[in-house]
Amino acid sequence: MIINRYVIREIVYTFLGLSALLILIYISNRFMLYLVQAASGKIPADFVLRLLVLKLLSDLMLILPLAFFLSILLALGRLYKDNEITVMAACGIPVPLKSIVYLGIVMALGIGALSLFIAPWAQSQRSQLQAQLNTRADIFGIAAGRFKEFNQGQGIFYVEDIEPASGKMQTLFAQTWLPEKQVVFSAKRAYRKIEQGELVMVLEEGYRYENKPSQLNYTRTKFSEHTITIPQPADFVRADSRDALPTAALLNSNDLVHQAELQWRLSLPLSVILLAALAVPLSRTTPRQGQYSKIFIGILISLIYNNLLNIAQKWLSRGDVPPWIGVWWVHIAMLIFILVLWFMPQFNRYIFGQRAVSHA
Repeated sequence: MIINRYVIREIVYTFLGLSALLILIYISNRFMLYLVQAASGKIPADFVLRLLVLKLLSDLMLILPLAFFLSILLALGRLYKDNEITVMAACGIPVPLKSIVYLGIVMALGIGALSLFIAPWAQSQRSQLQAQLNTRADIFGIAAGRFKEFNQGQGIFYVEDIEPASGKMQTLFAQTWLPEKQVVFSAKRAYRKIEQGELVMVLEEGYRYENKPSQLNYTRTKFSEHTITIPQPADFVRADSRDALPTAALLNSNDLVHQAELQWRLSLPLSVILLAALAVPLSRTTPRQGQYSKIFIGILISLIYNNLLNIAQKWLSRGDVPPWIGVWWVHIAMLIFILVLWFMPQFNRYIFGQRAVSHA
């Protein structure tokens, strides 16, 4: 039907423009963050683009549902403002709910592919990329002949020379301040390795000095080999993180944390359909209200919905609710809310109609 195609075309065009805007804002913000980290020596400059692409693939499943929901509100809001919906109703043509829901199902399939397959793959690739970063000598700004602060200014690090091929360090000095003592390391050689999933630095042939504040005596310990665990950056993604696990592994797991992650991934495509159904009754406006009058309410409802899903996921991962309840109660509550909005006009007409009859 021509009307259906017209409405769907308006929604699709709005969705494309809004998605491009949101993605551009996201990329700009994330790109600036990575540039700051690269300038401070936390990550190499040639890794910025790869990290940006992988992070975007991980978060698209959160950006696109919001863009789709808002695009329906904007497109239908414009039709209400221009009285096009009123003309359609006068001709006996309702708002094409089925076509909008079908479009939501198509969008849900795409979001499902992102949440179930692409995003976990991107997270696992990020973990592998960051593991490569950890093996590089300049990952935390360590460079030959330069002093480098670490641990939020609580320590300082110096390396005299770094072998480019192997990354082994020569003549190392490190100093850190702990709550009750000061520790100084000096070693002839050092290198990095991954040990039980943690990045560690192995010092060879050196000394460890310790003293308490306001005291002059030092405790000196000679070592042939000494291992230090290096803190990982805040956005480090472990390979065994639940975000990075493939969906097949979650299906075969009885762990509550994995069950919570699986239900979260399944909730994203389901939320697209529910939000599409919600946007239709929520977009009802008068010409005086304008097409943007329901945007704030729509964003507020979407935020509450997503926050409730996050809360339900945490409850399930902690064992506060059984898996058969999980996050599904949030979707059921949203469905009830949608039905109330849908049948509210009929209920109001019935109530006011009864009052008019009684007064007559």
